[in-house]
Amino acid sequence: MASPLPVARGTEVRGLRLAQAAAATGFLGLMIAWLGPITLIFASGVEIHYRGFHVGSGMATVAGFENILIVIVLGGLLILASIVLYLISFNTFRKVSPGFGGPVTLVILGLIGVLFIVLGFALVLSDFYRAVACAAAGASSSCLDLAQLAGAVLTIFLGFILAVLGWIGLVLGLYRIGKRYGSTITIVGAILTIIPFAGLVAPILVIIGTHQSVHQLQAQDPTRT
Repeated sequence: MASPLPVARGTEVRGLRLAQAAAATGFLGLMIAWLGPITLIFASGVEIHYRGFHVGSGMATVAGFENILIVIVLGGLLILASIVLYLISFNTFRKVSPGFGGPVTLVILGLIGVLFIVLGFALVLSDFYRAVACAAAGASSSCLDLAQLAGAVLTIFLGFILAVLGWIGLVLGLYRIGKRYGSTITIVGAILTIIPFAGLVAPILVIIGTHQSVHQLQAQDPTRT
C-alpha cells in the first residue's frame, strides 16, 4: 500500500476505527442473540428432551418466552447498529477510494430490506391477531384477510432479496478494506461473514485486522493520525 497523504490518512484511520466499532457491536449483538436465549432456557430450568439428552424439569412459561424474545430483539438491534456503523465506515473510505461506492449502495439497500422484513412480519402478526379475535367472536365469514397476508409475504420476500444484497455489500466492503491494507486477517474475516456458523469468529478477525491496519497507518506519521 502506497503511503497516503496526511489528510487522506486521517480519513482512513477514522474509517478503520468505525469498522472496528461495527465489528465489536456486531459481535456483542450476535452473542446476545445466539447465546442469550440458550442461557435463559438453561437458567429457567425448562425441561428439554432430545433423543438421549435430557435437562431441566420446569415448564415453559409465557413470561419466559417473552424474556427470550426481548433478548433476541436486543441482539438484533445491536446487529442493525453494527451494519449502520459499517455503512458509515464504507462511506468514509469512499472519500479516498472509488472502490467503496458499490458496498455503500448495497448496504443501504440491505437496510431498506431489513425495514421491509420488519414491516412484513408486523403485518402478518397483525393479521394473525385479528383472525384470532374474529374467530373467538364466532364470526361466520372468513376471518383471514388474504389480500393483506399476500402483501405481507411479498414484502418479506422483497426484504430478504434486498437484505441479501446488503450482506454481499458488507462482505465486499470488508474485503476491500483488507485488500487495501494487505490485511489477510480482515480478508478472512470478510469471507467468514458469508458463513452463518462462523458469525462469531468473523467480527473478531475484523477487529484484529483493522486494529493492525490502524497501527500501520499511524506508524507512517503518528503526529497526524
